[in-house]
Amino acid sequence: MSLQLEKDANVSLQTHIDEFSSRFSILIVFWLLISLIWMFKVDLILEYIVSILDPCDNNSCSNLYNPAKWSEVRWLTGALLGFVTLLPIIASQFYKFSRPGLMKNEAKGLIFWLFFCIIGFITNIIATIVFIMPGLFGLGHQIQIELGFEAKYDIVAMLSMSIGVIWVEVLIIMGILTLMIANYTDNISDRNLGWWKIRVHGIISMLIILSFYGQVSLTLFLLLLSYLSIEIITFTWIKNPSKLQLDSPIIFDQYGAGRKFLFAQCECGNKDIFENYPFNNAYYSFNNLCENINEQETLYQLINTNSFTDLIVFGCQKYEKLNKIEPNIFISKCNLRNDFSTHKISNYTNSQQFLSNTDLRIASLIDPWNDDQSFQKIIEKLEKHVNCKPIILSNNDFFQFPDNIESNDLIIYTSDIVKKKLIKEFDKMNKTYTIR
Repeated sequence: MSLQLEKDANVSLQTHIDEFSSRFSILIVFWLLISLIWMFKVDLILEYIVSILDPCDNNSCSNLYNPAKWSEVRWLTGALLGFVTLLPIIASQFYKFSRPGLMKNEAKGLIFWLFFCIIGFITNIIATIVFIMPGLFGLGHQIQIELGFEAKYDIVAMLSMSIGVIWVEVLIIMGILTLMIANYTDNISDRNLGWWKIRVHGIISMLIILSFYGQVSLTLFLLLLSYLSIEIITFTWIKNPSKLQLDSPIIFDQYGAGRKFLFAQCECGNKDIFENYPFNNAYYSFNNLCENINEQETLYQLINTNSFTDLIVFGCQKYEKLNKIEPNIFISKCNLRNDFSTHKISNYTNSQQFLSNTDLRIASLIDPWNDDQSFQKIIEKLEKHVNCKPIILSNNDFFQFPDNIESNDLIIYTSDIVKKKLIKEFDKMNKTYTIR
């Protein structure tokens, strides 16, 4: 299942297919029309390109030995020129179709990728035809002259070789740009880096194999060249961890499953007072998580990047609005817990009491810790607050909160087993407490 984002319409797959088909059909029609227009000038263009590629003066070395192939090259060149002309429109249509299903950082990455791929594609064509291929043909021509051969070159072969070189260069450039832009926009993390590389290398390798089918030695060389080029160039760019990577210990529950917690504060207009708070688990503060779509998308990225299994949101004044993002959190293989649903600064008399109760609320968590661990942590926290009065509530209903609390009250949500142990311990200590 995929995330259901706010901008993405909840429609059937067929609706998306119909939209894609209509956009694709329009682009095909425009491509054919523009390619036909280019065909009126394609001979002049090819003549100019051949004059650049020919290593001899006055084009005395090149000749046309296969007229049928020349017709094929003419149509292919016209189609390529039509495609290059339409690149901005193709990129625009592709972005408009994809944007509703993308998160903010993914949409940003797609814009960068489309822009730099277009620039790289056009620049690569010009550089290859004007500089790279003439240099290679000139080197080969010089070697032939030194060996005493008479230089005669097939125009079709020269153009086909140039197109092949441009195609491989474009694939490598697109692979490099894909990894670099995905890393820059925080779409790559330690968790999914391997999958990104598998997809990039897999697609490029498949296209190379299909493009040079039957030429085993050349195909193997190009596969090795593309892999090494992408890995060497991107190595120094994608080795840094994602900006969304948070330190969080793995806690094993009673079944041996690893759990990772994310404590997220929804400030709802209040100031973040936890900036220097010593959280033992991952912590992230949002300005308005319950209503801000961009912050909700950041939350999904945090969960996916760090593989969080448990999410506890606190401080939110409109907690019920978080219910709309619970399905996406569940799809991300994370559990939105309501343990801290009433834990917000407006329920306490001052910020210090809010911080003290945060200590106790974290200590009183049962799952994945057991009752004995919870009891010991609660006692340890209470030893630091000797003058405070505990108020014990059942953890069956985290939406319940006592009315008219005093500044020295500490709220404890706990299980019946821990409640009995606490009562026994408080009685032993002659400590005043309240049961609600």
